[in-house]
Amino acid sequence: MGRPLFLRANADRWQEELAWDADGASLLLVRTRRAGTERRQLVGAGPAERLAAAVGRAASDDVDEVAFGLLTRGTWDLVDAEARTRLGLHVGPGWDWMWSDAPPPVQPGEERVAPVTGDRAADEVRACLARANPDTSADPADPDLRWWGYRDEGGVLRGVVAVNAPAGGPVHLSGLGTDTSWRRRGVGGAMMAAVTRWALTDHPLVHYGIWADNDAARRIYTRLGYAVGQEIENLRPKTRA
Repeated sequence: MGRPLFLRANADRWQEELAWDADGASLLLVRTRRAGTERRQLVGAGPAERLAAAVGRAASDDVDEVAFGLLTRGTWDLVDAEARTRLGLHVGPGWDWMWSDAPPPVQPGEERVAPVTGDRAADEVRACLARANPDTSADPADPDLRWWGYRDEGGVLRGVVAVNAPAGGPVHLSGLGTDTSWRRRGVGGAMMAAVTRWALTDHPLVHYGIWADNDAARRIYTRLGYAVGQEIENLRPKTRA
């Protein structure tokens, strides 16, 4: 049996060091780079009970310097207390990994969506993000990201989304946001539809993460053909007193 789709779709985004398999569940120790900083993290998918067993094995193998983790939601509570202590992590907010491999229905406003290009592209994206999604970790300076945006009739960016599209591989979307004064006008849906349709001409699937409590976004993306492929719990380092 192959690895779960969540792991296969994201494989281009990390460097794998170690792996533990447990009858349908897989746990990886990987290296990732974000904002110029490299870190090690545990990433796992599959049934929570079996994945918890793999986490226990990783802790027994004295895996250290783990800065973060992504596991099937509900796994951490099934990991024994000693293993949790060794890893030094705790559960943060959950999110849903959504994916699609089918072109979406055409949405109103798609004609306003296009790649953001030109000498001022990074500045334009930053200005839009300040109004639309100031907390995103997606960086206009990241060379792996290509930004798309929705422009109003005056040419001003009212929404943006970051696209990571490795040649021939799955496309990962991040940093999506709509100017607060333009919300509830279909901007987000238009961007997701246009980018998804473009991506699926040369890539096998498109994927994106949303916070687990963002039901409004889930409804929009479900209408566009996206499905929840993995319910994720974040693991973060415990804060020290």
